[in-house]
Amino acid sequence: MQTTSPERDQVSRARRLRRPSWRDTRLLVGVLLVLLAVAGGVRLVTELDETTPVYAAAHPILPGQEVAAEDLVTVSVRMEAAMSHYVDATQPLAAGTVALRQVAEGELVPSGALGSASEARDKTVTVPVDPASAQTLTIGTVVDLWVSRQDPEQAGTAYGEPELLLSSAVIARTPSTGNGLGMGVGRAAVQVVVPADQVGAVISSVDQDAKVTLVPAPGSSGS
Repeated sequence: MQTTSPERDQVSRARRLRRPSWRDTRLLVGVLLVLLAVAGGVRLVTELDETTPVYAAAHPILPGQEVAAEDLVTVSVRMEAAMSHYVDATQPLAAGTVALRQVAEGELVPSGALGSASEARDKTVTVPVDPASAQTLTIGTVVDLWVSRQDPEQAGTAYGEPELLLSSAVIARTPSTGNGLGMGVGRAAVQVVVPADQVGAVISSVDQDAKVTLVPAPGSSGS
């Protein structure tokens, strides 16, 4: 029967009680696992805390009202891809900013709810145009609006000479970019941004069945 000498027992006990060093592979692996766990926890907390500052209405905001910093409050929300739909609170409001539509108290301010004073005055009017002509137009295209009025002295449907009714109007929507349907046989609906003082003239021409032609300005292109 094999026996163990006292000296060998003392050596074995000393090895078991020896403090682990940085060269110990098990210690290094354990430290690495702890660091990875901590890093993962920090990253998770950071991702959960990712918010974006946007503006909300401090009180009801009405169309045409000039909007200043005191009319808004900054709130932090998780927006992700929807960020572009709301007004970024990291950017100051431009001087003369006006509400284009009503915003309820506490509502996040949509990016399309604020604009310039001229945008607040301008209106969108739907006009009937030739479908082939409508296909050449895109949102943002600057056009001149010409009308040819019906000639009551002529038999049948006859039109007089075209006249310029509105210069430098802007296309707001076309049949291909919106949900608009045709405006009768052989006509397509195009929405045009019209200054407030010209809205009546444009609507009157449309109601009188005048032929409307939209002529793009030279070099104009939509967005």
